[in-house]
Amino acid sequence: MYGWSRAGRASQRYTAQIQRCTLQIQRYTTQAPRAVRGMADRIGVAEHKHQHILTHARTTATRYGYTPIHTPVIEYSSIFERTLGTNSDVVGKELYKFLDSSNAWMTLRPEGTASVARAIITNKLEHAMPQRLFYSESMFRHERPQRGRQRQFEQFGVELVGVAHPAADVECVQLGWDFLCALKVLGQLVLHINTLGDQESRSAYREALAQYFGQHRDKLSDDSQRRLDTNPLRILDSKHESDLHITAGAPAYSDYLTPASRAHFAFVANGLHALNIPYTVNPRLVRGLDYYQHTVWEVECVSSELGRSQATVLAGGRYDGLTSMLGGSRKLPGVGWASGIERLALVMPDEHVPVPEPPVPVLIIPDQPVETADRSLTTDRPSREVKPDVYAYAMRVARDIRKFRSACVVHNSSDSTKHQPLGKQLASVLARQPTPTHVVIVGSHEMELNRVIVRDTIAQTQHEISIDNLGQALN
Repeated sequence: MYGWSRAGRASQRYTAQIQRCTLQIQRYTTQAPRAVRGMADRIGVAEHKHQHILTHARTTATRYGYTPIHTPVIEYSSIFERTLGTNSDVVGKELYKFLDSSNAWMTLRPEGTASVARAIITNKLEHAMPQRLFYSESMFRHERPQRGRQRQFEQFGVELVGVAHPAADVECVQLGWDFLCALKVLGQLVLHINTLGDQESRSAYREALAQYFGQHRDKLSDDSQRRLDTNPLRILDSKHESDLHITAGAPAYSDYLTPASRAHFAFVANGLHALNIPYTVNPRLVRGLDYYQHTVWEVECVSSELGRSQATVLAGGRYDGLTSMLGGSRKLPGVGWASGIERLALVMPDEHVPVPEPPVPVLIIPDQPVETADRSLTTDRPSREVKPDVYAYAMRVARDIRKFRSACVVHNSSDSTKHQPLGKQLASVLARQPTPTHVVIVGSHEMELNRVIVRDTIAQTQHEISIDNLGQALN
């Protein structure tokens, strides 16, 4: 009897789940489609701004000798779990992870460095060092969406793999600083640097932090209590109010650095000073991923558009040995950074973004209305039509314009059986922003003479010319 009762309750729960799923399907199929939460469209000025930032980034990276790399948006989950650390917030809370049809765990890429390291191994580049690479890719993290933080976001990043000398750190910091300064963002740029030392330094400091924070466990936030058992260094990065006064009294990392770590960081600091790049040493700066060591840095943009919690617009660090963590044959040194394009767009003034030149519209003059023989048979107004040969002539004119202008369109009617009068077509075109500097007009008369009408929208003049002189008239 007990077994039947338990089976009955399970059946009821299963039925309730089916009903809820059915209601959700009905709701989504009857409502207008919408974007997934935390994933946004980019159209018009927003996309122009996005491409403007990427163009600056690619130009700067290319000037430093970096070449592009593209990696798949989906990787085996182990790629990120082995490199980022199973106790990191990214792996523990934020991965888009799923089991595919071959029963393998897959993950939508949350960051670019691990994928680049995997690509170096896969493509047998471990003995072709150094590698200077840059990428611009979509990343995915299941975070709470807010201004400057989306679940799908694009990052531009650079990776310098195969150089252990601290000069590589200076090069990467300089590349990122040049890129951001060239953008002329709204707000003051502030560079924070720190060192996490080598593995020996990190182990000694981690033990000291565990002992210190262990004395204050009951006063720490829930997240910091969890991090105390997994990675005490991450407590230093906590923004929770109950943690701030505790972290203020934590031991200083500099007291646990080995001589080699001190020398490495001193070279970086001196290099930045020699390049006149202003910086602040922030001993509380840590990076949330397990593979970082030695130099780490962040660039903040102090702006009302971002606020304090989302002020970081670029972050990077050194990650020696990442390839060996993935099973590579060599323990390669590496350093790099990434910058969120959506966050940079918030501090990029619209007036600094070049807008593409508007296309030259080719308008078609419809033939005069032809009335039906018996007007009593219809209440419709006489239709305006464009003959197929006139359409063909307009498309040939548009083709010729595209040879010397960036774009050109033939202004078609939304109704396939009728065509707007020329006045309405002109009004529609001139109402758009930005307004085209010229408009080309054709009709049956122009086609017969192999000519076109060119209207200058700035001077508000127009004249008829031969189609052979069209390029000269529009330039």
